[in-house]
Amino acid sequence: MSTRAQAILDEIRALPPQEFQAVWQELQRGFQATERTTTTNDPIRSARGMFAGSHLTEALLASRAEERRRG
Repeated sequence: MSTRAQAILDEIRALPPQEFQAVWQELQRGFQATERTTTTNDPIRSARGMFAGSHLTEALLASRAEERRRG
């Protein structure tokens, strides 16, 4: 962990309990939103549970093409 991240974490820990709880809830909301976005945009994750071989290759190729496009 960087020294900057450690300093931020120390500041959060020093907050009064109510403020600490509010910050924690906002962080959780942010992580949940990021997780939902990642899951819905990832063709491989969305392909889980599909019949083996059914469009899985196409999903993999699409995912790889997207990764190459992003750089």
